[in-house]
Amino acid sequence: MKRFVVRALIVVVATLGIVFAQVAPASATASDKLANDLAALWTNVLETPSDLNPFGTGGEDFACIDIGGRTVSPFAGGEKFTCTVEPRTKLFVVGFSFECSTFDDDCGRETQPDGCKGTTAPELLDCARELDVKEAPGVTVDGKSVTVTEVEVPKLKILLPDDNIFGEPAGTRGVSAAHGWVTLLDPLTPGIHTIEITDSDGNLLNTTTIVVTPGH
Repeated sequence: MKRFVVRALIVVVATLGIVFAQVAPASATASDKLANDLAALWTNVLETPSDLNPFGTGGEDFACIDIGGRTVSPFAGGEKFTCTVEPRTKLFVVGFSFECSTFDDDCGRETQPDGCKGTTAPELLDCARELDVKEAPGVTVDGKSVTVTEVEVPKLKILLPDDNIFGEPAGTRGVSAAHGWVTLLDPLTPGIHTIEITDSDGNLLNTTTIVVTPGH
C-alpha cells in the first residue's frame, strides 16, 4: 500500500525552480523519532474505519491525520488538498512512503503476479523497500527546499476496525512494515502555506495547502 497510487493509499510537492530536497544526515535519535512518527501514521491509517479515512470513503475531509504530540500529518490521495491546523502544530510531511502488510491484496498480494508474497515482518519490509522510490523526493515549503530523511518501520502489529479499508472482518490482526522519505516541520506561522512534492525527475506530484488558524 503506498502513497501516490491509484488503489488505496497515496499522497504529496516543488516550485518552478524545482529544488530537490537533500537526504538528511540525521542523528540516530532524530531518525528514530521520524521512524516512530511514520509508524504512528501508518497505524492510524490502517486502523481507522473507511468512513473516517482519507484512503477509504472519508476522502479529503480527513486528510489531516493527528499522530499525537500536537503533530498532524497531511496525508491523502490526489494532486491537491487543503489541511487546516491550529497554531503550534508540527507537521509530519511524507514525501513518499510505501507500506506492505499481510492483509487482503495489500501490495498486490492476490491480484498482481509480482505482488508482495511476504508474510513475515522482514519480508514485508523488503517489499516496502522495493516498491518505494529509490531517490529522495523533493519537498518545498513556501518555495524553500527542506531536508527529508529515509526511514523504515520494521514491524507494526495492526488490529483492523469495523468497516476497514481492506474490507476484512473487524478484529482481523496482521503485520505491516513500511519505508518512507519524511520530514518534521516546526509549527508554521498563522496564515496560508504551500507544501509541494516532486519526484526525483522534478515532476510535481502534489500541492498541499496548509491553513494555520490565528492564535488566541
